[in-house]
Amino acid sequence: MHESPARQLLPHAVAAVLTAALLALGAWLLLWSARPRLEPGAPLERLQLRLVPRAVLPSLPPQDAARPGPQSAAGTTATGPRQPAAPVPASGAAPARHIDLYDADGRIRLPEGTVARVPVPGQDPLQPPNPVDYRGTRFGDDWISDGDIADVAGQAIARAQGKIARALLGKEIQHAQARRPPQVAFNPARHERPADLGSEATGDAWRAAPISAEPAPGLDGSASRSLREQVAQLEREHPRCPRERMEKLLEPLREALARLQAVEHAMARGADPVRAQHQLPSTADSAWDQGRRALWHARRQLQDCRG
Repeated sequence: MHESPARQLLPHAVAAVLTAALLALGAWLLLWSARPRLEPGAPLERLQLRLVPRAVLPSLPPQDAARPGPQSAAGTTATGPRQPAAPVPASGAAPARHIDLYDADGRIRLPEGTVARVPVPGQDPLQPPNPVDYRGTRFGDDWISDGDIADVAGQAIARAQGKIARALLGKEIQHAQARRPPQVAFNPARHERPADLGSEATGDAWRAAPISAEPAPGLDGSASRSLREQVAQLEREHPRCPRERMEKLLEPLREALARLQAVEHAMARGADPVRAQHQLPSTADSAWDQGRRALWHARRQLQDCRG
């Protein structure tokens, strides 16, 4: 026996009505809590903070002068005539005076002879104590991490690896360091795959220039300066060559010169120590060799228009 469609939709309708009622109630509570508690047009109360200077107590007279002597009927004391009282200021308090609690170095100003004015570390306001004053002991390698099981296991593995390395290599372990590629001669005729050297058809025949690899003369700007001077000399030696042809031949050289200048800029501005030791010198040597090969190829191609 199947139920009627109206009876099937009744639970969904009730749930939708209850959900809408709950959402409406929540929205009303949020709006009620966000509205101001003051009545419209009521003045706002303001809190004023006033700083009143502390009055300095007047200096008391000496004990002997403050104690009156026996008076006579004539209104005089045993020691002499009665002195008139000092006038009291209208405000009822003595004028305040400025007191410096600290000297120019930030230390507390004390009267002379109170304590020895020797700056003690940790008590000087300008030298606060170091909260992390750790001093290593011989038990530093025996502590166990109080972290989770992964931290404890990682600490145990690191200690075991250290013991194995010290047993195999000794206590003075020298870490591996990358070295620069060796200087080798370059002979295009003996290259294993001549297709890698480029050709005139592809526009990279300068790669086959018989120029031996050598390190850059310096990363302080001397390498790029040397290439720029050679380019200027080449332009002076071939004044009749078309500018388009000259720029086409010098295009790989200018690309290598840009990479070389980028390395020199990084070295001058403080590059990463590891990168400055391994990566940047190799990049500079490669750009230096490519620039020299492109320059040799351009000089050879421009022999027909030499001035």
